[in-house]
Amino acid sequence: MTGFQPAGNVVVVYHPAVRGAEAVAESLGRQAADRGLRARVDVLPEQGDELPQQLKGTDLFVCVGGDGTVLHASAFAARADIPIFGVRMGRLGFLTESIEERATEDFARVLSGEARLESRALVQAQVVDDGEALHGLNDVVIGRATLGRTVSVVAEVDSVTLAEYRADALVISTATGSTGYSLSVGGPILHPESEEMILVPVAPHLTRANALVLPSSTKLRLRVQRSFEAVMTVDGVQRRTLESGALVEVTRSPRTASFVRLGGEHEFYNSLARRLGWLRPDHVIDEVGAHLEVAEGDEG
Repeated sequence: MTGFQPAGNVVVVYHPAVRGAEAVAESLGRQAADRGLRARVDVLPEQGDELPQQLKGTDLFVCVGGDGTVLHASAFAARADIPIFGVRMGRLGFLTESIEERATEDFARVLSGEARLESRALVQAQVVDDGEALHGLNDVVIGRATLGRTVSVVAEVDSVTLAEYRADALVISTATGSTGYSLSVGGPILHPESEEMILVPVAPHLTRANALVLPSSTKLRLRVQRSFEAVMTVDGVQRRTLESGALVEVTRSPRTASFVRLGGEHEFYNSLARRLGWLRPDHVIDEVGAHLEVAEGDEG
């Protein structure tokens, strides 16, 4: 579905450690200003509880760097309900929509109203009696606090005890995160607009390693067993130490993240096939299954 078009304020951020990102961000900022929009270019904001002042009243959040940059920025964007347009400077990317070589051309299409918005579900994790809910676009991971030891966690799904996992970690993933850590430990891939969650153990000891897909309405409770300590991370950035006996409640977050997309929904499968090496690098699949050649250098 097309029709998204920024009408007022555009904020372009870049990762300062990514070579060439600042120059691309400055160029996109000028491009937006030339279209009569109020554009601001800045360094990717630090993680924190407060919404950066420059994002208030923003129509579009442009992120230049890579998937990590977009993941970092999504925490702010989801809180303020601002769509994200990502430009990657590296080769691998599931969250970014454009690459450095096509950034000007693709951004022009966004500014002309040729884009659509894609909604992504987030996951919410809260340590019971702690009071603070953490929100993640990718995943929640509960893992061992000490290298070389396992963690023991009892999982309860909607008041039904499911299993006691003794493993390196448990990953609770969104559809977005299904192509990340969850995939690397054997989890399934979900369409990015799916609302389900995935529960998958990492290197379980004497426990089944099956991944489980849970409905979006699920209330998942995870209790760290006595005599064990663990660490919980959300999107690999937000971190909480879990004492022995801690109880964590994981549900779908009330927040969502919106991504600006230029192609149809089938583009996800093109991207997936190329990035995971399921096809020869000189081919992709269009929406009706015909093979199309990819321009040289577009494999990444």
